Amino acid sequence: MKSNKITEVGTGLLLIIVVGVLTYAHETWMPNMATMLALVLMVAFFGAFALFVWREKDGDEREQLIRFIASRAAFLATGGVLLLGIIIETIVYNRSNSWLGIALVVMVVAKIIGNAYGQHKY
Repeated sequence: MKSNKITEVGTGLLLIIVVGVLTYAHETWMPNMATMLALVLMVAFFGAFALFVWREKDGDEREQLIRFIASRAAFLATGGVLLLGIIIETIVYNRSNSWLGIALVVMVVAKIIGNAYGQHKY
C-alpha cells in the first residue's frame, strides 16, 4: 500500500513539473517551436496516461469510500478553479476564454450522466 501512495504522489508531482515547464517555458528561455511541440506532446501523453491508462483497483467498501471522497474533492476543486478562472478572466479581460466554460459544462454534464447511469444500473 505504501508503494502505491509513493507512485501516486510521484505521478502527481511529475505532472505538475511537466505542466509547469510547458506553461512557463516561453517566458523563461523562449524555446523554438520544436521544443514547445515536444513539451506539448509530453504533457499530452503523460496526461492521457494519468487520466485514462493508470487504473484504480477494486477493493473493499473502505477503499471504495476513500475513492469516492477523493473523486468528490477533485470534482469540487476542479469546478472551483474553472469558476475562478472564468471570473478572473471576465474581470481582467472583459471576456472569458471559451475553453473554461466548455470544460465546466462538460464536467457538470458528465456528473449528471454518471449519476443517472449509476441510479439506472444500481
